[in-house]
Amino acid sequence: MSDTTCTCKVVNGTHYDPSCPDSVIRIIEDARLTGTRLRFHWGDAATGEDWCDIYDVTGTVGLSTGPCRVPLLIHNRRSLGGPVISTGSIVKITYTTKPYTWLYKHPNYHVTTLPAPC
Repeated sequence: MSDTTCTCKVVNGTHYDPSCPDSVIRIIEDARLTGTRLRFHWGDAATGEDWCDIYDVTGTVGLSTGPCRVPLLIHNRRSLGGPVISTGSIVKITYTTKPYTWLYKHPNYHVTTLPAPC
């Protein structure tokens, strides 16, 4: 028998990681309703360190189907789906158009210096 107790934050029927800040939820929900394209910076939510990911980071916000609806990152209008937005690992959110204004930034946001390629 499976446990049906959910510890997620649920807003407008969408499930979010319990550690996701309310300000991030508001940004994601607004983007989902308006179709705004965003750029997500994934990282360590405890330290604010950006993981410098470059794949699956931009798009509009969609919703999965099923009993536990989660936000999805939709690449473009022709896309039929996309990866789940890891709401517990967001350290920064920006617009995808100039001037790339940030909408959310972790209080300790930082980018680790990466080693030079060989």
